[in-house]
Formats: sequence, C-alpha cells, structure tokens
Amino acid sequence: MASEQLDFTSLPQKAPSKPSKTLRYADVAVTATANEFNGVYRNRKYHPADFIYTLDRALAGGVEKVMLTGMSLSDVPVNLAIAQSRPAQCFVTIGVHPYHAAELDAEGPAYLEKLTESLRAALALTPCPVAAFGELGLDYDRLNHASKDVQTRAFKAQLDLFVENGWDLPLFLHCRAAFGDFVETITPYLKQLPRRGLVHSFVGSTTQMKKLVELGFDVSVNGFSFQTRESLEMVAAIPLERLQIETDAPWGEIKSGSEVAKRYLVNAPPLPPSKKRDKWDAACMVKERNESCTIARVAYIVAGLKGITVDEIAEAAWRNSVNMFGFGLRKLA
Repeated sequence: MASEQLDFTSLPQKAPSKPSKTLRYADVAVTATANEFNGVYRNRKYHPADFIYTLDRALAGGVEKVMLTGMSLSDVPVNLAIAQSRPAQCFVTIGVHPYHAAELDAEGPAYLEKLTESLRAALALTPCPVAAFGELGLDYDRLNHASKDVQTRAFKAQLDLFVENGWDLPLFLHCRAAFGDFVETITPYLKQLPRRGLVHSFVGSTTQMKKLVELGFDVSVNGFSFQTRESLEMVAAIPLERLQIETDAPWGEIKSGSEVAKRYLVNAPPLPPSKKRDKWDAACMVKERNESCTIARVAYIVAGLKGITVDEIAEAAWRNSVNMFGFGLRKLA
C-alpha cells in the first residue's frame, strides 16, 4: 500500500510493547465476495476460491469475529452461506454499497423489494447472522461506478427503507471524499436511527471524525487510514469509546516497509507464511492480498499513534464492536 512521505512530528515515537495477555479481535470489514478470494486477479484466475482458509488463519491470530460486508444483493447468498458454515465466527451486513448504487437506481422499487425480502429472510434465521444494514453511503472517489446523484438517491432510498421497516440494526456506513453530502443526507434520519452505526474505513480529518462522533457514530480504521499525516492525526484523536478496527480485506494491506509499519510494528506478532498467487498454497497467505489475520497490525499502529498499549486498543475495539453488532454475545460494560 503506497503512502505519502509521512511527517511524524509531534506523534508518539515509541513502538507499542507486546501485550500482557492474549488479545482477541473482531474484524468488522471483510469483503468475502471480492475477486481475490476467488483466486482472480486482474481478470485472470490463479488459484481456487480460498476464503475459508483465511478464516482458519484469522482464528489462529485471535480474530474471533469477522463481519462480511454486503456490497449488493448478489452478495447475500454467498455471505449467508459462509456465516451459516461458521455461525460462531462470521456475521453479515446486507445493503447496497455506493459502487453498486446504479443497480438500485435502475431497478428502483423492484430492487428495494428484493432487498427487503432478503433481509427479512436472513433476520428470521436461527442463529441470526445479520449484524448490520449496509454497506450504504457515498463515495465520490469512484464516480465511474455511479454519479453523485445516483449515489445520493440510493443512499436516501435505503435509509427510507430502513426507517419504514423499523429494523433493529445498526448501520454499516461508507463515506469517502463526500463528507458534507454524507452528513447532510443522514442527519434528518438520526432520530430514527437509535442504534446509529459505524462509519468504516475512515480516512478523513480530525474535524470530520469529531463530527461523526458528535452525531453518535463509531469510526473504524484500517491500513488506508495510515497513508497521510491528516489521517494519522485523525486516528490518534478517535475517542477509545468510539473506536473500532478492521482490515478491509482483501484490500488495505499494510506493507512491512512502510514508515508507519517500521515505526510501530516492531513488537507485532509475525504474519503467517505467504506465497505468490501463482504458487498458491492453502496453508499460506497470498502475497499482496490482505486477510483478517493481519488485524493485530492495525491495533499496534493505532496504539502507537495514541501512545497507549495495544491491550487497551484491542479491548476497546472488541468491546465497541460487540456492543454495536452483538456477534452472538452479551453486551460488555
């Protein structure tokens, strides 16, 4: 993952120490339906689908809960099948990502009806694998997928649908290069969103993060959040009681040679062995592809930026994720 030349002036210099005990993690953003987990890179097939093996490595690395991100309707059966095969570990979100907003916009009410039916059916399952409604929001970095107007209509349509049905779920939200419009769109709905939700993979400014917290949302970070000085300052300022962490796998890899890794990952646990995609081995990670088992690296960097222990970061993120999404567990004090 490339990043600008980072200025660490005034940020903590010391790498976090090893934890005092075994840590546990919830990875709240993984796209299991991504081409890379089907062995496809740049439209070429290199190896068999292997997401299930990444879950084994995740467990070995202390990742007890994994939330599978729903990008569109087509993701629902795939993610539900995974969650039902791993009911204690995997949970799902159901909704339409801004990249897929054009699908919803083209079909209109028919698409929303299918979305409603899919979510109702999933909520009726025992144990219930649904953790959140989403991923929904705005992304102005990638307008080739859908225009601003199309994205805004899809965002509002899903918020209207959510409120009309009164679903007892938090939201799983996306906001990239669209902060003003995001806040303007969601603010009128806040009174009808008692469980609020999570703005994931956040890369904005400290001022923007504080606004999200003021509105009642949690903020989660990953490797993309460590690429600019502005984002580093934002991560350092997130209140512990509003912090969650994620890998955003298969993307968001934190390169070992990056400045932030060299500074803060000195005492992080080693990653499992990896091989190139054309030398695929089920027992190994795939080079340059991210997985849930790397989440400790996110925790260490956040701890380094805040100047506190990785134990504190892992415990706060775990507590916040469990309290927001449930994951089959009781709320934590």
